[in-house]
Amino acid sequence: MAAGAALLLVCSARPVAAQGDCDVPPELTLTRPDPEGVPTEVTVGAYLVDLYAIDDADQTFSADFFFVMAWGDERLMDVDGRSLAGCEVPLASVWAPRVVVLNERQVNKSFAETIHIGPGGLLEYQQRFQGEFTNRMNLRDFPMDRQTLTFRVVLGGARAEEIALVEDERTGGADEFSIADWTVSGSSASYERFKLLTVDQYFPQVTYRTEVRRNRAYYAQKVFLPLILIVCMSWAVFWIDPKLVPPQIGISTSAVLTLIAFLFSLAYTLPRLSYLTRADRFVMGATVLVFFAFGEALLSTGLAGRGREETALRIDRVSRLVFPTIFAAIMLYALVL
Repeated sequence: MAAGAALLLVCSARPVAAQGDCDVPPELTLTRPDPEGVPTEVTVGAYLVDLYAIDDADQTFSADFFFVMAWGDERLMDVDGRSLAGCEVPLASVWAPRVVVLNERQVNKSFAETIHIGPGGLLEYQQRFQGEFTNRMNLRDFPMDRQTLTFRVVLGGARAEEIALVEDERTGGADEFSIADWTVSGSSASYERFKLLTVDQYFPQVTYRTEVRRNRAYYAQKVFLPLILIVCMSWAVFWIDPKLVPPQIGISTSAVLTLIAFLFSLAYTLPRLSYLTRADRFVMGATVLVFFAFGEALLSTGLAGRGREETALRIDRVSRLVFPTIFAAIMLYALVL
């Protein structure tokens, strides 16, 4: 975070010439600096300053991106006998690709929409995008999943063949982030073409990808461990004399009620999806086992009450092996396979 903030301060501290000497002729805003058939080389880069949150159910993430774009326009070095080097001019006063963030939802821009003209006609645009971005996620491996967060930028105002994209050396990310339940493992950039549906035309697009891995310790402590204990508690009836009806029914009923209360609390933790995740498979398997243990308790006490105590004891002994084996298979299926 500190490295990202320092980068922004360094990049924003630029000398500005007197505005009276920075008027750009209107005709220079209409054409590219390069002749027809020669693509304009545009350097683009994005730096992930901070990652605040990832919303699984809403398919969004909140982040702070520093974006930079630079290209050359030597025409600005001799405008009516004067050089515009050192000027800070409005974005609309020069030819510039229009920056469109495709997956923004609620995003604020921190910097003014201006262009800095440097020595030799090097133009640079800097912006900081802070807010919420949409991002499609596959949560079938939740909570053992990895996700790819994308920051998708399309450069409008020129066709894809008119711009040659080059990665800026400032592309990357900070060493530490505000988010606590995910670990950032890497980032990369790719250059593609974006097709506008309304017209048969392609625009240059750059996609910055950030790889993140969910921290599993929270779910191990808050979801899996309590469920394992509830399931194991329901097995206590297998070691109680089936003639003792109150302890058998009391323990089974307590396990069922505890499970129901726990499932209500889980509703605020697990994502609401139309498909099953690893956590869903584990929860469903644990729930079925607890209710089967309750059914086994009813069966064994019923048999003992009708004088078939030996059969009830035999069922209890078999259940001591069958239920843990089934639970181990459920854990293997849900968390490993």
